[in-house]
Amino acid sequence: MARKTFLIAAVLVSSLLLSSIAYPQSSADSQTRRVKGLILTSASLPPIRIRFGEAFKYVGSQQFILYDRAQVEQHFFVDADRQLRIKRMYMVQFEGYLPNIIGSYNYSVTKTVSLAGQIYIADAEIVQNVAAAIKQDTQSDIARAASFLEKKSYHTGEGIVFQRFVRLVDEAKRNEFILLYVEDLSEAGLDAAEKEKAMQEFSNRALKGFKILK
Repeated sequence: MARKTFLIAAVLVSSLLLSSIAYPQSSADSQTRRVKGLILTSASLPPIRIRFGEAFKYVGSQQFILYDRAQVEQHFFVDADRQLRIKRMYMVQFEGYLPNIIGSYNYSVTKTVSLAGQIYIADAEIVQNVAAAIKQDTQSDIARAASFLEKKSYHTGEGIVFQRFVRLVDEAKRNEFILLYVEDLSEAGLDAAEKEKAMQEFSNRALKGFKILK
């Protein structure tokens, strides 16, 4: 499946709907992954526990079928002001091809990081105009995420910056785990004159808001 690059950042937009097919959460699904307080626990694909910082609030999860090809589960941890304007957030996504679909995930790797002993593909990017970017693929998982947040009355500014960590979690590369960190561009403090340094500082902040417990 072709992956999104800058569109993955558009998780925070406030005016998008997706027409992909959603499916109800089964009891088996609910037992596979759960959130207690600010700790997300997944029993498989991958087995992992992540604790998020006290500044964040867990606002819920959703599941759906993406492009009739993959099963997706998303969880959202948000830091917002009193007007529910999102200043920063984490989205955790578990994704895997449906059994009847032939395919595997394939990324062009330019940078990796080690988190709790596991190697993650890492990339970061600025999106100046999120609404315009997401119009290029209104059927994406990110459009679905945006709709979910909008229904919770959360919104953001025009631009955002994101850091993404991706891990392929099975030998066949049919399942992936994505940890996405997003900041409102107006608050990110990205100086165009020192973009490389500013982006490194942003990536460092992305690592500070969570801890992988196992």
